[in-house]
Amino acid sequence: MAPGFPLDDIYFVISTLFAPIANAPETTLLGFGLLHLSPNLLVAILSLLGIIVPQFVAVIIGARLGDSRKISFLSWFLTAMISSIVYFLLLLWAPGVSPTIGGLWPSLVLMYGVVGAILYVIIPGVVNAFFYGCFSFLFGKD
Repeated sequence: MAPGFPLDDIYFVISTLFAPIANAPETTLLGFGLLHLSPNLLVAILSLLGIIVPQFVAVIIGARLGDSRKISFLSWFLTAMISSIVYFLLLLWAPGVSPTIGGLWPSLVLMYGVVGAILYVIIPGVVNAFFYGCFSFLFGKD
């Protein structure tokens, strides 16, 4: 576990499971992969692979387990949307209970307004759902 990781804040721990869906694929690649080219190139390459590989493994497994291409796409889309909505709800309820992520939702509302903050959290989930859903459709059974 990383130093300073607050295990006593259950909202933060749960939100770390759902937070990656709130980053669109290109933002994730640029923010954590390509711009993370630190002096240690091996760490940067492994970080980039750690972002890309799990999603594609999940896409391929989901595509192979689905009955048809349409079902594979819709199941990935639904999973990403549910994760995005759960992350939104965690952010919405966090200001009263989580000292770690409690200030995130008010700062989003301050920057974008209420509707903008909702879209800021939900739209990347839609982008991820469609992006990886297309790959799931592509690798799905006929």
